[in-house]
Amino acid sequence: EFSICLEAVAIIPQLSLLKKYRVVENLTGNYVFLLGIYRFLYIINWVYRSQTEPFYKHNYYVYACGVVQVSLYIEFFYYWFISKIRRRPLSYGDEGDIEYV
Repeated sequence: EFSICLEAVAIIPQLSLLKKYRVVENLTGNYVFLLGIYRFLYIINWVYRSQTEPFYKHNYYVYACGVVQVSLYIEFFYYWFISKIRRRPLSYGDEGDIEYV
């Protein structure tokens, strides 16, 4: 169960680094977006299986970790969608250095 919790918070350093430099390369932005979508689809799978499998065993710890992970992505999703709508490079966050050090 520790690995499930670790997976939920493992994205924090990546998101912090992206926010620090603000300008995110297209490939990196799409990769992080797809990671978040992957976890969101996992949650949908859990809901589906709990409704259709008669002997499905609920694991609320796993559910909580999945929700935490998806909630960490919400701000990134917002900036990703805005960049796609405006057809501009992804600029994640308002603070930080614009230069890569």
